[in-house]
Amino acid sequence: MGANLRAPIRSRPPADPNLKSTPFLVNPTSPTLSRRRSAGFTRPAPQPYLEETCVIPIRFHEVDSMQVVWHGHYVAYLEEARRALGRRYGVDYPTFFAHHTPAPVAQLRLDYLAPARLADTLTVTARLFKSEAAKLELEYEIRRQSDRSLLAFGTSLQVFTNLQGELLLTLPPFMVERYRAWENLWIQP
Repeated sequence: MGANLRAPIRSRPPADPNLKSTPFLVNPTSPTLSRRRSAGFTRPAPQPYLEETCVIPIRFHEVDSMQVVWHGHYVAYLEEARRALGRRYGVDYPTFFAHHTPAPVAQLRLDYLAPARLADTLTVTARLFKSEAAKLELEYEIRRQSDRSLLAFGTSLQVFTNLQGELLLTLPPFMVERYRAWENLWIQP
C-alpha cells in the first residue's frame, strides 16, 4: 500500500577511473552543448536582430561562501543587458511609460553552464529579434570576459499591454516608428 520506508539506500555505480572529475567545467564539444546550440540559444535566430553588450564585474555580495555567484543574480545580469539595449535603441522602460504601454515579461528561460566567481568580470549580450507581432523577443549570453567562456544563456519574451493590463494584439505606434528607424540597423543572420 505505501512505500517501504526501510528499503535499503542504493548507492551510485562506481565511477569510471578513466574520467577526470572537473566540477563546473563544460566541455565545448559535448553533445549537450551541441544540442543547445542547435536549439538556437547561442547563435542568432534566422531573423534580423539588434544587439548590445555590457560589462558587469562580480561584486562581493553576489557570491556565496564558495565564491560562486548565486543563481538568482543571473536574471539581474540579463536585465542589465536588456536595459542597455533599450537605452541604445530607445526602447527602455521610460519610453514604455511615456507611451502608456507597459511591456511585462511573460516568459523567461535561463540555462546555466558554468559558474561565475568573485574574481570574474562578465560580458552580457542581449539580442532583440525583429518581429511583426506585439512582443519583444530577446536572447542573452553571459560570458566570462577573461576567456570568453559561455557561462549561461537564455531568452525572454515581453508583451505589450495598455494601462489596464489588457494585452495589445498589434505593435504600438511608437514601436512601428522604431522599427522604421532601425531599418538599416538590423544585423542579418
